[in-house]
Amino acid sequence: MLYSSNVISFIHTIKSEFIEDEMSFMAKQLKKVKESKPYKGFSILQNIPFTKETLIKTEILIEGGAEVTITSPSFMDPDPVLVDNFKQSGGTFIEQKKIKDSIFDFHLDCAAELLSFQPPRIGTVEITGTGTNKYRDANATYPIISIDQSVIKNLEGVLGTGEAFLRAFKEITLQDVRNKQFMIFGYGKVGKGMSHYLKNEGANVTIVDLEDSVLEQAANAGFKAIHAKNKTTVESAAKEMFCIATATGRENIISDNYNAINFKNKFLANMGGDDEFGYNFKDDEVLCKKRPINFFISTPTLMRYLDPVFYAHNMGIDILLYSNLKDGLYPFPSHIAEEVVLEWTGIFNEKIFT
Repeated sequence: MLYSSNVISFIHTIKSEFIEDEMSFMAKQLKKVKESKPYKGFSILQNIPFTKETLIKTEILIEGGAEVTITSPSFMDPDPVLVDNFKQSGGTFIEQKKIKDSIFDFHLDCAAELLSFQPPRIGTVEITGTGTNKYRDANATYPIISIDQSVIKNLEGVLGTGEAFLRAFKEITLQDVRNKQFMIFGYGKVGKGMSHYLKNEGANVTIVDLEDSVLEQAANAGFKAIHAKNKTTVESAAKEMFCIATATGRENIISDNYNAINFKNKFLANMGGDDEFGYNFKDDEVLCKKRPINFFISTPTLMRYLDPVFYAHNMGIDILLYSNLKDGLYPFPSHIAEEVVLEWTGIFNEKIFT
């Protein structure tokens, strides 16, 4: 639908709660689209966590002239007050199950939850690693841009999510992590960030992964590393853990491969869009009913880490419009991503863990 000025006013009220310098990329993008209206006449379905931060991202699509429909992924429950206020201002928020038969020009997706919907007329922009894996396996009949397959995602996936995991775990459990034993499944972007933030806080971290090269990286970073196929070693180590967290992007990774008894009676946390602990674990055995724990605190990810990734997610529409891509999965252009990361690290003087 086309949005009224009341929605823009509502978003401006939300925006005033944030530090302007921490959303400089979206500010530049907003200024550009307000002048050129590049999305006029196009319909967009956006499925990313519905938060105050993502409303600021949405303003760019609205001001760019698009007809925008908003929904939110199944792994989080949006703040009902925020949803109601958005609707009352003239915005449209629709549950996924109520829009499955609708057709849009573009999908802006998270965790590939729109993959089962009617295909977009032009293409999809996927923001996560979990979703990228699913779109890669789907042989979709339209082009998909993956933000996760570019270095720009490291800013959110490594730094932002790593910081958010530590902050969420401490807030939800009220536990000190210093000198505690943590096991993390997956040493990709998210697992890497989680591990390094825990290490900096004084925790002892064990990494479990399938890739030898990744395990070598983890060992070189000072972590104990265990191959995921070494079931006996993994299960023995799991018994001694204070917390076990998953960040593989793969559903049922624990239930499919290990005896669940070795994982019981300790803090369990999932950071993936899917249920990575799986069918052998009840919802109440895993923090936040198996959903990503950072979405159960007031600020799931700090704005400074979201800003460049949201900028890229929106820009994916421009790439789909003007690049004449064939069907299939494509990474967000590396030359743009590298420029963004260079500019961002210069602003905040933060280094991505490698």
